[in-house]
Amino acid sequence: MRKAQNKTIMKKNANEIFMLQYRIKRYQAMGNGAMCQALNGKLQKLLAKQANITM
Repeated sequence: MRKAQNKTIMKKNANEIFMLQYRIKRYQAMGNGAMCQALNGKLQKLLAKQANITM
């Protein structure tokens, strides 16, 4: 049960990571550095959370 739940969470997080990376690239292209920094902060937290789940 726990394994399946972790797999679902990881898949959701992977989708969120992909979306954040896309949004960061778009804001960089527009020259909006403040929004890039905010999104990068969210991305780093999500990546750390993803690493903790896999361990």
